[in-house]
Amino acid sequence: MHILNCFPLPGALLPNLTQLNWLSDREDFFPFLHCFCGPTLHTLTLSPVAWSVRKCVAVASLAPSCPSLKNLMCLGADDSSMQAISEAVVGWKKLKVLEAGPVNERALVHAASLQTLQSLRFSTSSELTPHVLEFSSPHPFIEILAPTPLSLQAFMQNVHFSIQYLFLHCPLYDDVFPHLFFTHLKICVIHPEKLTRLSLVIGSILTEETSNESIILTSLMLHPLLSFKGLSHLDLGRLCTAHVDDTFLSKLALACPSLKELRLGDEGAWHIAPLLTFDGVISLLKHCRQLSSLGVCFNATLESEDVHAVPVDAISPKIKDFHVGASPIDEPVKVAAVLSFLFPSATRISHCIPCRWPGQPQGKLEKWESVSKMFGIFVSARKQSWEQGWAEGKAAVKKITIA
Repeated sequence: MHILNCFPLPGALLPNLTQLNWLSDREDFFPFLHCFCGPTLHTLTLSPVAWSVRKCVAVASLAPSCPSLKNLMCLGADDSSMQAISEAVVGWKKLKVLEAGPVNERALVHAASLQTLQSLRFSTSSELTPHVLEFSSPHPFIEILAPTPLSLQAFMQNVHFSIQYLFLHCPLYDDVFPHLFFTHLKICVIHPEKLTRLSLVIGSILTEETSNESIILTSLMLHPLLSFKGLSHLDLGRLCTAHVDDTFLSKLALACPSLKELRLGDEGAWHIAPLLTFDGVISLLKHCRQLSSLGVCFNATLESEDVHAVPVDAISPKIKDFHVGASPIDEPVKVAAVLSFLFPSATRISHCIPCRWPGQPQGKLEKWESVSKMFGIFVSARKQSWEQGWAEGKAAVKKITIA
């Protein structure tokens, strides 16, 4: 770098370079970033630990050096780098992948207008724009990071989406989950029936939040999701869906028959008893025949007659894994029997109950561990019984034919 400082080059040091992963965080090295960004550079990854004025100046003026850039990944970007990254972004006309922290309105408008864009990941800034942003390219994977669901809702009020894939991420909960969150989401998606993947992830669930009823999602709050009729993947696994009932799950199944993956509250050890029961799960399985992965927190207690009342049309051979979260359970043998009937191709039944969970119902962890162990045994037994019955049936038919 000292040589480059003494003898500056007229062009790029490596004119045929197509990919650059800039790992150095040294401020005195950043101005030489231009020396490696030439006309053939397609992919650039930056990961500075801290942003300074010198680094921002270097990044802001990158576009003329590498006008054909297609992929920009700027890990660890923050508010201090927003203007610099935004200035660079508007200079690139062929971006396919943009992964950055906060970017300003001008950069978002530019990125949204690119027909080449395939993946866009950014975080919302504190400066809410008064103008409506339009994301109308149908194919990009869009991921938005906001501090909390409430701030994400505020951002969505000035956005219109016409896309297929939308992933929303919040590091923390608000004290209260906004009741109209999914209503605003429905409003900002111009063609809700064309959205195929939707995910809302809360990154951190604090222990005291596992019993906070102010963040529980209800059937009424989730009702706008029934408009997203083309959904194949819906992930609300990190949210508390304890007050979602069987009626809503049945409506969701009828509205979104193409679901292939569904997660509802199965990734948190919630202390709040769920309203969902086996009836809701069975209704879902009867109408969503494409499901291959299912995670749901539900009341897994069974009445004695329920073991023999599972309808045949609810059997789901495509489901390979079933997640139960921290679902209440009473009799593990009965539950294992029912689940082995419903999911004959599943490889495991998994839960998220921690070994040390203050206030957990007595034996819940042990009961689900028992289900996991017995599940495989029940599945094997059913398969052997089926194979034996099939062989005996073939033999009987053969005898009848010979006779």
